[in-house]
Amino acid sequence: MYNLQQRANNLFSLALSVLGTVLAVVAIISAITGYGTIEDELRVDSKNIRVVTRRYGPENTDYRNSKSEFARFQFDVDADFTPLFNWNTKQIFVTVVAEYETKNFKRNQVVIWDKIITSKDKAHVKLRNIRNKYAMIDISQKWNFERANLTLLWDVTPYVGILQSGHSNKGSQFILPAFASQMK
Repeated sequence: MYNLQQRANNLFSLALSVLGTVLAVVAIISAITGYGTIEDELRVDSKNIRVVTRRYGPENTDYRNSKSEFARFQFDVDADFTPLFNWNTKQIFVTVVAEYETKNFKRNQVVIWDKIITSKDKAHVKLRNIRNKYAMIDISQKWNFERANLTLLWDVTPYVGILQSGHSNKGSQFILPAFASQMK
């Protein structure tokens, strides 16, 4: 009655329907149960904050200006992301963001460091005296005693389901001084 092609099509459709249903159930369970909370600590070493001026970027080239001011500082990260790992966690993308206000712009955010954690064995991040990985440059290209706050953010990438994110409730505040010294 049915030929081989119709039977294969019915079997393939049934397999895809079952697979889609299983993946939907996994996504719903992950969304309902959520992920754990973490304990973290983020500190800025205030004696190592400097505003320097020089070229930056690929091949030390800045096409806007020959010399731009950017902030260089060191910070400590101590966070345990182990509770965020479960059977559906593929990776965790961690970033440290500096937030500050200027008189022209009320909200400024700059990513200064990031890391991808792919296993539970490497989920405890304990780093000391880390320099900012990315240049912290204001749109005005000048720093003038702005008050900044460092915040730890993370995104949990599941195998199946929606991306879930979180942020640290504790931050580390510091003041960005005006240009004072040249750093090599």
